[in-house]
Amino acid sequence: MSFAPPPPGRPRVAIYVSRTLNQHLSCSTVLHGSSDMISIDVFSPAGLFGSPHRSLRVTSVYLLRTNSPPYRSVLPERVFSFLSYPHLVLGDFNLHHPLADPCCSLSEREFTISTRYFDAGFEAPYHILNTPGVYTRFPFDTVSRPSVLDLAFANTALSSFVSSWDTPLPSTGSDHVPCVITL
Repeated sequence: MSFAPPPPGRPRVAIYVSRTLNQHLSCSTVLHGSSDMISIDVFSPAGLFGSPHRSLRVTSVYLLRTNSPPYRSVLPERVFSFLSYPHLVLGDFNLHHPLADPCCSLSEREFTISTRYFDAGFEAPYHILNTPGVYTRFPFDTVSRPSVLDLAFANTALSSFVSSWDTPLPSTGSDHVPCVITL
């Protein structure tokens, strides 16, 4: 068994696994060679969600804005990989797109960048879980408007097991609110 060292740079993503879950299922970390993306694979010999699938992957991403193409730190093709078993992709995408935030005014560049990610997700095929227009970021200043930056996508193998996506909890001190996904 080999161990891959953590990617260079300070990690910007994390996934927390409850002790209860870890007592009943096997979890392993998947590193992607970037401090902006990490996954865990959850395995259950008995199957998950009453289905024949015994594995679930959860991927957390933080798309750091960059000044040169592709203008984000992780390419859309790396975020949305084709998996035959259930896969949940979530995180701070730092993207504005009309499917998530219908009232947001976008520049042509912003629309082009975000569309690359949404198109890659839909082609893989993934479904967005966010309720359109439900804000996930509330800036502390009075100049900026709330926005939808925290996105969640489920691939086809997982989407039928998603019962809800919501933001019912208050802020934890960040300008982002927690998003709750129920499987």
